[in-house]
Amino acid sequence: MTSPVAVCAMKYYYPCLPQRLEPSSPYFDELDNNKDWIAEVKKNGWRCMVYRNDNDVNLWTRHQTLVKEPLIELKLFMKSILPPDTILDGELIHYRTKDDKGRLYLFDIIMLAGKLLVNLPLTERRVILEKVVGKVPSFIELSQWTQIGKKNLYHKSIEGDLNEGIVLKKLSSQYPVSDRKCLENPYWIKVKKVEKHVNTVLGG
Repeated sequence: MTSPVAVCAMKYYYPCLPQRLEPSSPYFDELDNNKDWIAEVKKNGWRCMVYRNDNDVNLWTRHQTLVKEPLIELKLFMKSILPPDTILDGELIHYRTKDDKGRLYLFDIIMLAGKLLVNLPLTERRVILEKVVGKVPSFIELSQWTQIGKKNLYHKSIEGDLNEGIVLKKLSSQYPVSDRKCLENPYWIKVKKVEKHVNTVLGG
C-alpha cells in the first residue's frame, strides 16, 4: 500500500469543521440578515481536499483517505490551472445521488504555490480562489454567498436530496488547520436538516 506521504508529496493539513446549530435557535435569527456573515449551501457529498503537488493532483477526504475513483477529467482540469503546492477545499459530489456525479463543489483555498493562506480572512481567500479557478467547466461549482435572507436559503436548500442545509461563515474568519485532526471553526456554523441533526454545539 502506498503511504499518504508518498502519494501526496506534501504535508497534509486536516480541514476545519463547522460547529452545528439547530435551525430553531435564536442565534440563527440573529445571523439571518447580519452582513458580517454569509451562508453557503451545504451539498450532499464528501469533504474533498484538492492537493496539487509537483507532478499530479490528489483528492483526499477530511480523514486523509485517498479518493480512488479516477475522475480523470476533474484531475486534469485541476492540474492545468493550479500551480504546484496548492490546496483547495470543497465537497465531492459523487455517487451520492442518481443524477449528480463526479462534480466538485469548491468553497475555499488554504495554500497557493506553497504559501499558506489560513491566516487571511475568508473574504481575501475567496478573491484568491476565484482568480485561481477562473471560469469553471460544468463539473466544477463555486459556492455562492448569501448575506441577507439566510433562513430563507436554508429552507430552500432542504427541499430536495442534493443539499443538506447551509453553512454560515463569518467574513473575517481565518481557517484553523492541523496536521493531526480536523479542528472546529467557531466562525463556521452548519445548519442541517432537522432529521439529520445530531450533537448540537450552539444554541437550541
